[in-house]
Amino acid sequence: MNVLQTIRSRKYLQRILLSFMLVVATLAVASLFLNASARSRVLSLQNEADRKLLTQINYNVENMNGIVRDLAVSLYNDEELLALKSGADYRQSILKIERLNHTVASSPYLHAAVFYNGAQQRFFSSLNHDINNSTLYGALESYMASRSDLPKLQLIPLDLDGKNDGIDVFAFFLYDGEALGSINDNVLILTVKPDWMLDNVKALNLVAERQNDVLFITDSEGEVLISTDGLLPAGLNIRQDLLPRLTPSEKPVDSFIYNHEDRKYKVTYLSKALNNWQIVSLQDYDVVLGSVRQMKWTEVAVTLSVVLLAVMLSVFFSLRLYKPVGQLLTLVPQNERGAPQGQDELSLIAANVTEMIGKLKGLEQERASQSNIAKVYQLRSLVGASGSVDESAFLQIREQYGLDIAYPAPLRLALVQIDDLQGLAAGQGAAMESLLYFAIANIGQELLRQDGSCEAVDMKSGHLVFIVGSRESAAGGGSESGGAGALEQLGEKFRELQQTVQTYYRITFTVTLSDVFTDYRSITRYYNLAVRHSHYRMIYGKGAVLEPENLLENEQNETLRIPQELERQLMEGLKGGDLQETEQAIRSWRELLGSFSYENMFSAVLHLAVTLSNTLGEMNSHNVNPVSVNLQAINRRILEKETLDEIEAVLLEVVREVAEQRRSGREDKSRLLAETVKEIIDRHYADPDLNVQRIADMLKMSSVYLGQVFKAQEGITVVDQINAARLAYARDYLEQKDLTVTEIMEKVGFGNESYFYRLFKRRYGTTPKEYRLKSAIDRSK
Repeated sequence: MNVLQTIRSRKYLQRILLSFMLVVATLAVASLFLNASARSRVLSLQNEADRKLLTQINYNVENMNGIVRDLAVSLYNDEELLALKSGADYRQSILKIERLNHTVASSPYLHAAVFYNGAQQRFFSSLNHDINNSTLYGALESYMASRSDLPKLQLIPLDLDGKNDGIDVFAFFLYDGEALGSINDNVLILTVKPDWMLDNVKALNLVAERQNDVLFITDSEGEVLISTDGLLPAGLNIRQDLLPRLTPSEKPVDSFIYNHEDRKYKVTYLSKALNNWQIVSLQDYDVVLGSVRQMKWTEVAVTLSVVLLAVMLSVFFSLRLYKPVGQLLTLVPQNERGAPQGQDELSLIAANVTEMIGKLKGLEQERASQSNIAKVYQLRSLVGASGSVDESAFLQIREQYGLDIAYPAPLRLALVQIDDLQGLAAGQGAAMESLLYFAIANIGQELLRQDGSCEAVDMKSGHLVFIVGSRESAAGGGSESGGAGALEQLGEKFRELQQTVQTYYRITFTVTLSDVFTDYRSITRYYNLAVRHSHYRMIYGKGAVLEPENLLENEQNETLRIPQELERQLMEGLKGGDLQETEQAIRSWRELLGSFSYENMFSAVLHLAVTLSNTLGEMNSHNVNPVSVNLQAINRRILEKETLDEIEAVLLEVVREVAEQRRSGREDKSRLLAETVKEIIDRHYADPDLNVQRIADMLKMSSVYLGQVFKAQEGITVVDQINAARLAYARDYLEQKDLTVTEIMEKVGFGNESYFYRLFKRRYGTTPKEYRLKSAIDRSK
């Protein structure tokens, strides 16, 4: 026990022990590393085997999907089955069902082949399947009706009987066009037996000697499509417990360890399989790492034996080497607990001396901080209520707290406001605001005390106050008028301060100066007046130095509101879409407000915001295409601005946005009209009477206006668009239909054969007959 206490209280001894035990730690780390390496190697080999297995299953599924796709395309384009696909004669359609029976019988994968004839609105299917036709047709019709975007050329799992007892078949849909019904309603559906996929997965699992592993395939919604007969953990719900853990990964195959009750399982999955299916393998983790764990316990036993022996030897030699240091340690004072102070035994004396010096410095700083807090409180009280402080109390406070305020002497106040303070507080917080005011106060006091007295105090109201005095009058060495004259030049000093702060801190601030006064009791009155005058930053802008004489004209201006003519000009410019007139009205408003008193100026700003909101609201109520402008956001932005120039910029931005929206609205209408004309042409191209006037009558508008808008949008005339559509369909008929040129010409809407030949040759460089011959030759190659 004594040995353990000695080791626990001696850090230098601990270092010696740690040095000896480095070899022990190296052996332990090496053992752990070997075990981790073996474990990692086994998992790596298992992951590679899983990757090959899941990739092979996915390849087989994709291969089967390709076989079914080729078979579907072949059947759908077979001319012998045309009566089933789109024929109108029911008896002719019935005669072709034997062909479907033969196709299904020749394929080990197919369950049934079904045609939906759009002309007859009837299903025709092969007969050699084990499901009632009405059940099959009802399930297919219900699925087709429920999907506006019916998947094409994909294996779709279907539960035909609706009993939710598993997948009955995989359905494979094929139809004309991008979507069902875009060209016709004809559909070919091949239903595939799910047994082939399950047998394939079981066979691969058997080859990999993993009969007890669970392999299953799910669709993109987590529905289990097929699953092997492996033993699932008791109480495991695949869909609710396991599938939410399968997240898309950049790797083709990924894996994770899943804990269920008191056992662990290795889950490997392929999440980017065909049709966004997922192929999942579930293995018992103990089975995977069985051999590694046996080796692990052998290594642990050997390592513990070596570590125990090494620790005993390390303690013995460490105590022998530490004995001289322990004798020296008895000469050093210890704390009440009997343990040495400091980082270790050898640094004890240095630590004690450092701690003593730190305590002395802390006491000095605490005393200075308390004194500074009291000084700031007295300054704020003096600024806020100077009239209640008599002369003896003022002199006592100045002496006690070292206030640098000249008395008796001329005084002048300066109120400092950091520009863009709201943005600064939102971005960096109130702490940054206090720090910046502290920096301005320190730099300003150092600069202003070169010529006189100066004190600065942060009023915690969004501004800083400087109390500046003249030392000449206070010392009796100069006249009072001379001291006041120096204070009259105070604006130049603050401009120098502005440049210094902007250089180092990249911020600007506005300064509001008071008149010169001689009685300290007037500090509060001139402070309140400076607070009022500071609002004129809205007129003179950020970074200004506001002198009282510069604000006299604004203070005496009794104008209450903007002239009616200017307000009407703004409203008419907005409503008429005259951007130049609207901008001129706003600039005139800005110039006029520059001469207002603060109260009237603020009232006029609010009135203008209301006028703008009402005008935009009235425009939207009478306009088919209303402008999208957030009036509340505009008002908020106006009230957040600190200067009239910023408010003017906001207003100009708003009116320009309104003008742009109105202009783009007209362009959108023209684009919509052009697209509508092209849609009409695509639907009625076969009508020989289709022309500009006919389309204009459909749309209830002038044919001249219609032609002008279409050409402006598309660069060609309506007639050219009609001819282009007819020629495109004629070319398709020449390639795909066994019709004469005359029949094709009439089918696409041309009434004059020579005109048709001339246009076709001009567009495709050859006659229709030559084009058909060349197309047939190209297909036969």
